Amino acid sequence: MADNAIEFDAIVYKVQTLSDFGLRITLDLPETAIIAAAQMMTIKREKGILHILATADIQPRSEEKLERATIQARTERKSSRATA
Repeated sequence: MADNAIEFDAIVYKVQTLSDFGLRITLDLPETAIIAAAQMMTIKREKGILHILATADIQPRSEEKLERATIQARTERKSSRATA
């Protein structure tokens, strides 16, 4: 892995098609990915470009199941501003 690589587990929360036909992918990261999130914020501030290589873990190992379940549970929360 490259020295400047950022590694973290994530769940694809949403994939959107934009009006200019671009794509936006939203990822949901666990609380343990704070350093990775900070690195991504730095890249955004510096207007950097990412080269992303993702690998899918369709059947997670048993020690990862609890962390992934935590990520999934967080995606179901609603904003306090949401209307009924």
